[in-house]
Amino acid sequence: MRRWLTPLVLIGLAALVLPGSTSPVSAQAGPTLVQGLGEEPENIDPQRTNRFHSLVVLSYIVEPLFTLDKDYKVVPLLAQSHTWSADKKTLRVVLKDGITFHNGARLTSADVKATFERYITVSPLSSYVRPRNGGIVGMDTPDPRTIVFRFAQAKPLAMISDLSDAHAGILPASFIAATASSDIGIRALIGTGPYMFKEWVPGDRIVLERNERYRHGPAFSPNKGPAHFQRMIFRIIPEDATMTAEVTSGNVDITFDVTPSGLQQLRGNPNVTVMQAPTYSVQYLVMNMERWMFQNAKVRQAIAHSIDKEAIARAAWLGVGRPVEGLINQATIGFWPGVRQYSYAYDVARAKTLFAEAGWRPGPDGILRKDNDRFEVTLITFSNIDQWRRAGVIVQSQLKQVGIDVKVETAEVGAIYARAQAGTFDIGIFRNTWWLAQPYLTFLTHSVNIPSSNYSRWPNPELDKSLDAASNALDDGDRERALQRVQRIIVESAVWVPLVSNTSLLAAKKSVGGLEILAQHPWWPVHLRALALTRK
Repeated sequence: MRRWLTPLVLIGLAALVLPGSTSPVSAQAGPTLVQGLGEEPENIDPQRTNRFHSLVVLSYIVEPLFTLDKDYKVVPLLAQSHTWSADKKTLRVVLKDGITFHNGARLTSADVKATFERYITVSPLSSYVRPRNGGIVGMDTPDPRTIVFRFAQAKPLAMISDLSDAHAGILPASFIAATASSDIGIRALIGTGPYMFKEWVPGDRIVLERNERYRHGPAFSPNKGPAHFQRMIFRIIPEDATMTAEVTSGNVDITFDVTPSGLQQLRGNPNVTVMQAPTYSVQYLVMNMERWMFQNAKVRQAIAHSIDKEAIARAAWLGVGRPVEGLINQATIGFWPGVRQYSYAYDVARAKTLFAEAGWRPGPDGILRKDNDRFEVTLITFSNIDQWRRAGVIVQSQLKQVGIDVKVETAEVGAIYARAQAGTFDIGIFRNTWWLAQPYLTFLTHSVNIPSSNYSRWPNPELDKSLDAASNALDDGDRERALQRVQRIIVESAVWVPLVSNTSLLAAKKSVGGLEILAQHPWWPVHLRALALTRK
């Protein structure tokens, strides 16, 4: 059963909504920014979640030691400096002086140690630095501002993959000790970020209050703190049409969850600013390798040849997305253009030939049969995101043309991911949203992540070995070559079929300022959303 935050009583909140009311909160001129959120977080615990919208909200509240600038270079955030040992097995980090948590306690190395102890224990994203994978085997705190990470083997990507990720956002050691792990990010959350967690009304809103003491914004932010808005209200609006209507009516100041259909409607609105940017998000199809019919590589290849990605980009994404050949795209660090030569082009004739070679032939109703088995599968995807729901229907139609009977079942994001982890599906259409190829491809495809995030349920020793080398090799060239092998294996296997890479879209009222600063950074990071946005 999902557990929710007990709503807090906020002084001054009555100006926006009556206590206990679940009526929509409207955008007000002045100290409040109302942001439309297209999906309700499962929780906002930085260490336990791996959901994108959870990450968005929690990133206003907690912060990692480092962050990334527009060129993907690691820059200090809570850290002041760092030093690696020559063998990349020891990392010494010195913290900035004077940073405090929302409860007034000073940030110390003990807090960093307690956070990383929790991170490597509970986070589904911590596999790269877990002890059993050659990761963190010790942390020393020689003084309140110094933390020394000791790794069992070289971990050259640790700073960019883990120490710069808000999933490793630092929490107070006292808070971790005094709070049940299952309550963190549900009933309370304390960090060092530009906003403080105040209220969560399930299905309606999440309310944050400005951290008045905040002064340590990243170097790429013109405003180092505090934020311009006193209050940040995330209105939870999962229905695409409702989000568009609320932006149009002015009840939402800004949203980063504009759909392609919403974009068409909002472009002509003189009261709304619309922005687009490349993104590293990829929509992909995956087959459950525990299903016997997918064990045959020719069947998987035939399915890959049966899918017209251009049609999905046009009809599901309304021209905003573009077909993609790999499980990561060009905006992702580590993308290899050579993967295109291993992608399966749309070719229905070739698909039918491969099915026949695998022993599948059309029955009287046109559906493929092998012996007494009829080729029928269940495809799962998200009900509350138009591009995924439409893609499911399009793939259903395309596979019907080659003789596969597809039943599409949709549900909200959380329920679909639960089914994926349980393995109660045949084919799924999911999403990859990450800026770093490695260790994220490990997260998606390594056998150690079955079934938590590797939904293929396909253990492949060759792939695992290449993934490990792409993470841990000290030589940059060795890591690059290993990462190329990873991308080739993934695409050639046809276990995963990349579909479309989308575009980041935002819509904001003309009264929202600071968008030109946001546009200077390729993925509109939360620190700029928090610190640069203002009221004109």
